[in-house]
Amino acid sequence: DGSWTVPNPGLNDGDVVTATATDPAGNESVPATEVVDALAPTAPEIDPINGTDPITGTAEPGSTVTVTYPDGTTATVVAGTDGSWTVPNPGLNDGDVVTATATDPAGNES
Repeated sequence: DGSWTVPNPGLNDGDVVTATATDPAGNESVPATEVVDALAPTAPEIDPINGTDPITGTAEPGSTVTVTYPDGTTATVVAGTDGSWTVPNPGLNDGDVVTATATDPAGNES
């Protein structure tokens, strides 16, 4: 299927990994480069919640924000390019606690 793996030599956040493929005839592919992202994003910020208005906040742009409601249900959304996100308000009551976590594209969770 063309997939491959190599041992991780202890890469750190910000390290650059480059890979090329060579076919049996010796033709080499264009290099593919990735920067290691080993740091968790900061926890999302939740704006003050009023009545039944949608729940909004900010997080690392492109991260997946998971909001957990008091009953344990969740809502998930991807933060926009400016970091903003919005999820529905299920009808919260005074004193209800809502939490949010962010997971960046590398899988690191706040």
